[in-house]
Amino acid sequence: MENLKEDIDKFYKSIIEGGTKNYNNVLKLTKLYDRFNDDLSKINDENEEIMSSIRYLTHVLFKIYYKLAAKLQLNPSMATNEKETVLYKWLRKTYDINFKNKVLIFYIENLKIENSLSLDCLDFFMKCVELEATFFASKMGAAYFPNKTLQKLISSLFKESEFDKSYLVNEFVETYYKKYVDIQFYFQTEFQSLAELKNSNLLARNSEFNAGYWFAITNHDSNYDDKNADLDIFVSTPPTMMENEFKFKKAFEENWLFSLSNNLITDEQFKSILTILHKRVLPRLQQPTKLMDFLTDCYENSSDLAVQLLALNGLFNLMHKYNLEYPNFYYKLYALFTEDLLHLKYRSRFIRLIDLFLRSSHLSINLVSSFIKRMSRLLLTASPGAIVSILPLLYNLLKLHPNCMIMIHDPEYVPNNYQLFDRVKDKKFLDPYDENEADPELSDAINSSLWEIDTLMTHYHPNVASLAKIFKQPFRKLNYNLEDFLDWNYKTLLEHELKRKVKISPSLDFDVKTKGEKLFKENNDTDESETYLNTVTW
Repeated sequence: MENLKEDIDKFYKSIIEGGTKNYNNVLKLTKLYDRFNDDLSKINDENEEIMSSIRYLTHVLFKIYYKLAAKLQLNPSMATNEKETVLYKWLRKTYDINFKNKVLIFYIENLKIENSLSLDCLDFFMKCVELEATFFASKMGAAYFPNKTLQKLISSLFKESEFDKSYLVNEFVETYYKKYVDIQFYFQTEFQSLAELKNSNLLARNSEFNAGYWFAITNHDSNYDDKNADLDIFVSTPPTMMENEFKFKKAFEENWLFSLSNNLITDEQFKSILTILHKRVLPRLQQPTKLMDFLTDCYENSSDLAVQLLALNGLFNLMHKYNLEYPNFYYKLYALFTEDLLHLKYRSRFIRLIDLFLRSSHLSINLVSSFIKRMSRLLLTASPGAIVSILPLLYNLLKLHPNCMIMIHDPEYVPNNYQLFDRVKDKKFLDPYDENEADPELSDAINSSLWEIDTLMTHYHPNVASLAKIFKQPFRKLNYNLEDFLDWNYKTLLEHELKRKVKISPSLDFDVKTKGEKLFKENNDTDESETYLNTVTW
């Protein structure tokens, strides 16, 4: 490899110092890559010698083209005569085809495993974008952005492939996309152009990785139209068109719709996308209601409770902020309340969403009481952690909707002709709540009671029993902070109980020399009983 480095240095010196007569050596330099490209499996970070040689060759080639660009010899429009025009066009062709395509794009697309060379080629390619913005304009200093060059990189990253290129996408996002406003603008517009090409394989719709790539690019708060984002400009003089926020939003919207139409989005990707949809996607769309069909399909076609709940969250945001009419929202939300719901990985998020959905004072008393009753019924078979998380929510809902307090205490339940407490206690209670009714408005929960919470007051876990007893006390507390209860599970409850300081030591033995002896002798005046009592441990 030492001879290779000497050859590279010799070609570099001849091109830089020898003038135009040695420019053909650029092609000889490019042909040196053929030594390595016969077996791409050898190009990996374990073969340091090969990697360093390719990296050095690429670095030298870029230095050559940068010096040629600085002399304006890669820009045919700067030629002063026909001879220069032919030369500059030829140099531009070698730069575009031999260097950018056959070297940088080649290694970005074809190296199967994660490696540092592909990352370096990505950096060199972005340096090419900067180079072209500086030297390829119609005249020096003119506003220009090489959007077609960036388009080549986009199509390369999103091209259908058998191997995962997420490490390249993440590097592009962290180093360039999240930092530079012009990169974001032209990425979205050029991605839109590629997506609109009919029968094009530049963006593989059926690639199993593309949904993940797109999610990585957009899942952050440093966006073009984010007022709090501190973004820089990548090229020195970008065109004023970059300031067109309407064009950006339109492209962003079309790109999201295109990406969501990917048939190979996995359930986990669906969950991740739905998790950030209301915060990082809907506010940046030109017409957010266009996602109504997608969200409705997510609810109706998925058997995953988490996906259905997150889809309803998106629909709720469209209803609340964008005046979407969706009359079946609470009907479908009520259908999600099954025993499996309280065992979800997203249980904390579910509780936050229920608190949000039922907060409006415009909801009918029949509707709210049905949700309260259904949640109370589910607590009978829920884990202690879920019970501790839900009980404060029920308390807050009763405070927020005081008409539902009748479910805790109904004075009219005791008729006037019942004078004695014993007769009232013996009266049989028939729960009018219909748990099989699908419509929460018709379940008749308001005429029922929350006997389920009364049952929880004798729960085997002391924390659950203690928390349930707050419903016996006057409702003087304004509300509970739900965040204090959402992270509880059986493990944390057990750890809390083990660490709890005991204020009063429990009695371990029954002392027969004091009261125990006297009380026992009064009732059992035999020697055998006294002997037995001395052996009892309490």
